[in-house]
Amino acid sequence: MKSYSTLFLLLLVTCFATAQTDEEISKDPDLQKKAIEKAKNKPNIIPVTENIFMLKGMGGNIAVQHGKEGVLMVDTQFERTSESVLGIIEKETENTPQFIVNTHLHGDHTGGNKNYKQTGATVFSHQNVKDAMLAALYNEAEEKVMKEIELMEEAAKDNDKEAQKALERNRDRAKTKLEQPLDLDTSNIPSISFDNNLTIFYNDEEIKLIYLANAHTNGDVMVHFTKSNVIHTGDAFVNGLYPYIDRSNSGTYKGYQSAINTILQTANQNTQIIPGHGALATKADVAETKKMLEFIYEKVTFHFMNDKTEDQVAQMRDITKFYDEKGYGDGFISTEKFLRSVYKAVQKNEGRKKARNEQKEKRYKEMQKRVKKEKDGKN
Repeated sequence: MKSYSTLFLLLLVTCFATAQTDEEISKDPDLQKKAIEKAKNKPNIIPVTENIFMLKGMGGNIAVQHGKEGVLMVDTQFERTSESVLGIIEKETENTPQFIVNTHLHGDHTGGNKNYKQTGATVFSHQNVKDAMLAALYNEAEEKVMKEIELMEEAAKDNDKEAQKALERNRDRAKTKLEQPLDLDTSNIPSISFDNNLTIFYNDEEIKLIYLANAHTNGDVMVHFTKSNVIHTGDAFVNGLYPYIDRSNSGTYKGYQSAINTILQTANQNTQIIPGHGALATKADVAETKKMLEFIYEKVTFHFMNDKTEDQVAQMRDITKFYDEKGYGDGFISTEKFLRSVYKAVQKNEGRKKARNEQKEKRYKEMQKRVKKEKDGKN
């Protein structure tokens, strides 16, 4: 066990404020563990404007807008970070969040929803986010029932006839669960959803929730605090990192490029931009990402058209050298993963063009053979 003085310094540095005294914590391993865990989950506060601050830590970046009407929060990180995040918000604003906007469905941005809903918050998201989160709950519940049925069927094989009949009855009862409304825990699901764009007027500010179709996912929204000149982009822009194009949730490379253009069109030179991940950004940082996306797409397209395979392109560090040296590949998406993602996008977007070019080349070669044959025949 750590000495009292060492533990005291640890707790002082991590700012673990609880009802327990330092001496009580020093004598209780469980409290020590909780202190360390809470410190690890505690995000950093980055001031943005007088009434908006950013919380950067585990998971996606959070924006907090506060004023005379209350607190609006953008994204909720993970469930396990909720206590630390809520503590900071209460300390900084003397309030708990009244409204929350989810920029997309991923758990590092929505994981804490239910904890804030329990304090009275109303969560907004695009309809596709709500649909996808509900679908995941249904799939999980159905898989659980199917697993029960499989176990029953497996057990029935090694039992006598009476036991088999009993197991079959239980199996049949389990199957009926799939035909009835499933009992789902929807506490993490957004309460209010919208199809396209939505405007909220809160704390004397017009806040625009702008849909970015098929970018990082099919449910991305950016949050524009118009009066404060602040934008939270969600993962439709990550600062100084290679982006994740979530193809399983209908994200596309072209959609991501379009989202970057929308952010650039919305921002001006003084706009402060809170990215989904990475440091607080400016319009120039978004422009740098646009340049990176275009450059790498162009290079991968060249190699694709010249019959290079995905595995070959994934190892071409000359393509990404400039951005790798800036640390773009040090995040969730490595250089190799990003190159593979771009290759798949190029394959989908440029594949028909390549096929047409190959057909033209084939017809041209066949024509040359016919011409040569005719010339040889005349001679």
